[in-house]
Amino acid sequence: MKFGANSDLEAQRLRVEAIGEPGQRRFRLLAILTGHTYIVWMEKQQLQALGLALEQMLEQLPDSGPELGPTAVPVEFDLGTRRQFRAGRMELGYDEGTDTLVIVAHDINDEPESGDIPLEAVPASFACRITREQAREVSADAAAVVAAGRPRCTMCGAPMGPGNHVCPQQNGHYPTALSDAPEDQDAEE
Repeated sequence: MKFGANSDLEAQRLRVEAIGEPGQRRFRLLAILTGHTYIVWMEKQQLQALGLALEQMLEQLPDSGPELGPTAVPVEFDLGTRRQFRAGRMELGYDEGTDTLVIVAHDINDEPESGDIPLEAVPASFACRITREQAREVSADAAAVVAAGRPRCTMCGAPMGPGNHVCPQQNGHYPTALSDAPEDQDAEE
């Protein structure tokens, strides 16, 4: 996907967050472009993949000169915006001309259901340019948000809730109760 040097795509502010209690959380990317708030809802795995992809891309980029900090006053997010959707396919790119990373997200409801329409023909629902510093912040915040969920069982890897964790790897947890198990025929003889 090719974007010209369009300042409408430059993110004035960017943040990732989770809403709700661990186990019931919803994840989103908030961005302000030209004074308008966009909210991209995503799955935990999508947020984690975005953070890791940004980190990997930053590691592969050649060093650049020092980055200048933002000069504009931060704009507050409009959480009641109508510019929000659930992400389906997401893309990440780099524009050498502007030395920015480009995040593109497609609305899951706009994805073609059949192979009749090529994916490249479906317009993006959201696209923004971010600086290297913004990419570092989003990557670090994504890792922190994902890690702040429920702790994982060290034996089976499943998330543990506030109640008792039934781990199939621990001794004593059977798929059926002992009273339901068939009696041993050797004991009857």
